[in-house]
Amino acid sequence: MQNVPKQTVYVRPPATPKLKNDWLTILLKALLFGGIFFSMYFSGKRNFNLLFAYIIDPEYGDYFAQISGMPMSQVLAMFEGGAMAVSFKIIYPLIISAIALLIYTLYAKFFAYLVFNQFRFLDAPFEIRKFRICLDSSMILLSALIGVSKLIFDLYPVAGNLGPAIVDVAAALAALAVFFFCYTRGMEKKFYPVLLNVMLIPSICLVIFV
Repeated sequence: MQNVPKQTVYVRPPATPKLKNDWLTILLKALLFGGIFFSMYFSGKRNFNLLFAYIIDPEYGDYFAQISGMPMSQVLAMFEGGAMAVSFKIIYPLIISAIALLIYTLYAKFFAYLVFNQFRFLDAPFEIRKFRICLDSSMILLSALIGVSKLIFDLYPVAGNLGPAIVDVAAALAALAVFFFCYTRGMEKKFYPVLLNVMLIPSICLVIFV
């Protein structure tokens, strides 16, 4: 009698739970976008000032005036205090904030995927709503800290030569600490090292790209 080969049944691993939005999660997303915009506003203002520095340079200013057909005085007025200047200072941070929020959404899903799969093997509880509330809250804090620091550096440009890099990293580490203590509330202490281990890659990504 010939042996019948055994069929291997592939069992698909469970997917990461999806967040079901409610008033609190929607509010946190709105606050997060506002915080990102706040942190990006002064960067947009600074970038505009750099652009303006090129425009008012005689070489670049004359070239822009030639291709636009406008007199140099009108070019300077347009970029120094006109509607185009105001629009750039608002639209630029809005666009960057929308892109940053999209990147953060992918980051949050990747982070949740790592935590969920690690906790699943250990039979540890995983609540996607709690996870996102803690993570979103920590990112709101991060964006607020960065925004305040950029405001200070904008008022005191001399301090901004080296300060922003140090402050951004410190703010990212503070936000990660807030997330850890928020998410581990009510959790058994034996899972603390597991969460810290899972947080390693997302922490490095956040510190690098903050």
